[in-house]
Amino acid sequence: QITTQQSTQHTPLITALYTAVDEMNPQAEVKHVTEDVRFQLGNFAPLAGRDAVEQANASFFSTIKAMRHTIMGVWSSGNTAICDGTVHYTRKDLTEYEVPFAAHLDLRDGKIADYRVFVDVSEL
Repeated sequence: QITTQQSTQHTPLITALYTAVDEMNPQAEVKHVTEDVRFQLGNFAPLAGRDAVEQANASFFSTIKAMRHTIMGVWSSGNTAICDGTVHYTRKDLTEYEVPFAAHLDLRDGKIADYRVFVDVSEL
Protein backbone atom coordinates (compact mmCIF):
# COMPACT_ATOMS: atom_id res chain seq x y z
CA GLN A 1 0.00 0.00 0.00
CA ILE A 2 1.48 3.32 -1.07
CA THR A 3 0.19 6.18 1.07
CA THR A 4 2.25 9.02 -0.37
CA GLN A 5 0.71 11.35 -2.93
CA GLN A 6 4.16 11.67 -4.47
CA SER A 7 4.62 9.56 -7.58
CA THR A 8 7.54 8.91 -9.89
CA GLN A 9 8.05 7.06 -13.14
CA HIS A 10 9.06 4.04 -11.02
CA THR A 11 5.98 3.99 -8.74
CA PRO A 12 4.20 1.31 -10.85
CA LEU A 13 7.25 -0.98 -10.56
CA ILE A 14 7.47 -0.42 -6.79
CA THR A 15 3.74 -1.11 -6.46
CA ALA A 16 4.01 -4.36 -8.45
CA LEU A 17 7.13 -5.46 -6.57
CA TYR A 18 5.65 -4.92 -3.12
CA THR A 19 2.35 -6.48 -4.12
CA ALA A 20 4.29 -9.67 -4.92
CA VAL A 21 6.33 -9.38 -1.72
CA ASP A 22 3.24 -8.86 0.45
CA GLU A 23 1.61 -11.87 -1.22
CA MET A 24 4.80 -13.73 -0.23
CA ASN A 25 5.10 -14.91 -3.82
CA PRO A 26 8.80 -15.22 -4.71
CA GLN A 27 8.05 -16.27 -8.30
CA ALA A 28 6.07 -13.08 -8.91
CA GLU A 29 8.67 -11.00 -7.07
CA VAL A 30 11.57 -12.09 -9.27
CA LYS A 31 9.68 -11.18 -12.44
CA HIS A 32 10.72 -7.61 -11.58
CA VAL A 33 14.47 -8.30 -11.34
CA THR A 34 17.20 -8.86 -13.90
CA GLU A 35 18.73 -12.30 -14.40
CA ASP A 36 21.98 -11.06 -12.79
CA VAL A 37 20.37 -9.07 -9.96
CA ARG A 38 22.31 -8.27 -6.80
CA PHE A 39 20.06 -8.54 -3.72
CA GLN A 40 20.67 -7.77 -0.07
CA LEU A 41 18.15 -7.90 2.79
CA GLY A 42 19.22 -6.22 6.01
CA ASN A 43 22.55 -7.49 7.25
CA PHE A 44 22.39 -10.79 5.35
CA ALA A 45 25.12 -11.44 2.81
CA PRO A 46 24.39 -10.15 -0.70
CA LEU A 47 23.07 -12.65 -3.23
CA ALA A 48 23.58 -12.72 -6.98
CA GLY A 49 21.14 -13.95 -9.60
CA ARG A 50 17.41 -14.33 -9.97
CA ASP A 51 17.32 -17.98 -8.83
CA ALA A 52 19.23 -17.21 -5.61
CA VAL A 53 16.85 -14.32 -4.85
CA GLU A 54 13.80 -16.49 -5.46
CA GLN A 55 15.13 -19.27 -3.20
CA ALA A 56 16.17 -16.86 -0.42
CA ASN A 57 12.81 -15.12 -0.43
CA ALA A 58 10.91 -18.41 -0.45
CA SER A 59 12.95 -19.47 2.56
CA PHE A 60 12.36 -16.14 4.36
CA PHE A 61 8.62 -16.17 3.59
CA SER A 62 8.34 -19.66 5.10
CA THR A 63 9.47 -18.26 8.47
CA ILE A 64 6.52 -15.86 8.84
CA LYS A 65 2.73 -16.02 8.55
CA ALA A 66 2.20 -12.73 6.69
CA MET A 67 3.69 -9.34 5.87
CA ARG A 68 2.36 -5.99 4.68
CA HIS A 69 4.27 -2.90 3.57
CA THR A 70 3.01 0.64 3.96
CA ILE A 71 5.10 2.79 1.64
CA MET A 72 5.14 6.41 2.75
CA GLY A 73 7.78 7.80 0.41
CA VAL A 74 8.86 7.19 -3.17
CA TRP A 75 11.70 9.02 -4.90
CA SER A 76 13.61 8.50 -8.11
CA SER A 77 16.49 9.94 -10.03
CA GLY A 78 17.34 8.51 -13.41
CA ASN A 79 17.49 4.74 -13.08
CA THR A 80 17.42 4.72 -9.28
CA ALA A 81 14.29 4.45 -7.16
CA ILE A 82 14.04 4.66 -3.39
CA CYS A 83 11.06 3.95 -1.18
CA ASP A 84 10.53 3.84 2.54
CA GLY A 85 7.84 3.13 5.05
CA THR A 86 6.84 0.48 7.53
CA VAL A 87 6.66 -3.27 7.19
CA HIS A 88 4.20 -5.17 9.36
CA TYR A 89 5.07 -8.81 9.99
CA THR A 90 2.83 -11.48 11.45
CA ARG A 91 4.90 -14.23 13.03
CA LYS A 92 3.90 -17.90 12.91
CA ASP A 93 2.61 -17.60 16.51
CA LEU A 94 0.35 -14.73 15.28
CA THR A 95 2.23 -12.02 17.20
CA GLU A 96 2.98 -8.81 15.31
CA TYR A 97 6.24 -7.02 14.57
CA GLU A 98 6.39 -3.61 12.88
CA VAL A 99 9.60 -1.94 11.75
CA PRO A 100 10.71 0.86 9.42
CA PHE A 101 12.27 -0.13 6.10
CA ALA A 102 13.80 1.48 3.05
CA ALA A 103 14.64 0.01 -0.34
CA HIS A 104 17.19 1.24 -2.85
CA LEU A 105 16.56 -0.07 -6.36
CA ASP A 106 18.92 0.43 -9.28
CA LEU A 107 17.15 -0.31 -12.55
CA ARG A 108 18.25 -1.55 -15.94
CA ASP A 109 15.85 -1.98 -18.88
CA GLY A 110 12.82 -1.55 -16.61
CA LYS A 111 13.89 -4.24 -14.12
CA ILE A 112 15.71 -4.16 -10.81
CA ALA A 113 19.43 -4.88 -11.19
CA ASP A 114 20.49 -3.95 -7.64
CA TYR A 115 17.91 -4.49 -4.88
CA ARG A 116 18.90 -3.42 -1.38
CA VAL A 117 16.44 -3.53 1.51
CA PHE A 118 17.35 -1.81 4.75
CA VAL A 119 15.33 -3.40 7.55
CA ASP A 120 15.85 -5.01 10.96
CA VAL A 121 14.39 -8.51 10.89
CA SER A 122 16.26 -9.66 14.00
CA GLU A 123 13.08 -9.81 16.09
CA LEU A 124 11.38 -12.29 13.76
